[in-house]
Amino acid sequence: MPTLTAREIKDGKQVTEKYIIKISRERWEMAQEWEREHWVKTQKMRAKYGKNIIWKFIALLGLKSKYRGDDWNYWWKRQFNDYNFLPEVIENAIELGCGPYTNFRLIIERCVPKHLFLSDPLIRTYVNFKQTFVSEMYRKGLCIIDDQTIEEFPFAPDYFDLCVMINVLDHVQDAELCMKNAINITKPGGILIIGQDLTDEEDMHRIEGAEGEVGHPIKIGHDWLDKFIKRKFESLIYKILPREEGRAPIAHYGTYIFAGKKLNYKKTKDSDGIKV
Repeated sequence: MPTLTAREIKDGKQVTEKYIIKISRERWEMAQEWEREHWVKTQKMRAKYGKNIIWKFIALLGLKSKYRGDDWNYWWKRQFNDYNFLPEVIENAIELGCGPYTNFRLIIERCVPKHLFLSDPLIRTYVNFKQTFVSEMYRKGLCIIDDQTIEEFPFAPDYFDLCVMINVLDHVQDAELCMKNAINITKPGGILIIGQDLTDEEDMHRIEGAEGEVGHPIKIGHDWLDKFIKRKFESLIYKILPREEGRAPIAHYGTYIFAGKKLNYKKTKDSDGIKV
């Protein structure tokens, strides 16, 4: 297998010999616009023919959750063993790239944060979606929203007791900087949760030009992720689901499932001057 050393810029993409880890700002903005249009269209479809009113009535009977919409969040919950490794209460928690429906709406059934941050560049669109966890938490003042990118967010180092980043890295502009920042804001002893579809060169050739690929420009594998967390965390869950057990076996050779406690290591600076 080739090593992850050689890098070059091709068509606005920063690539290793195997993966696409960084794209241009213009390419990222294109992906974000695709994402926004996709979820706005989905919400409009859900609201047609008075379905929101019907759903609310069924929810009052206890037959459905009061929240509408799911982006594989229940599937991710099962992969993380229903988040049974989390404490019942924590101080500060953040979900990065939370999307319109969030994984935290299910995590909170197990683990209640005293202060919850929901971060996504499109969060100000998502808070307007009806009957969602995001809109309710924001309306009631039970969360703090942040619309900055993971590359540029303002959070202090070693602040969060729980940092969740599930199904996010293929949507960002700079995957390496996002990983370093997610690790940096997790406090020693705090828990980092990462769930990520994995893509190899064969997958990239297979899905090139496929519908929806414009919204998922970053392509990474398990070995690339391992180099960020192996020495910095005590693993609580670590597994790589094979292709046939993933959400999209045609497009991804595997799925990365990781949760770990951050070790209390001495901070150093990497070659780019970023604390890791």
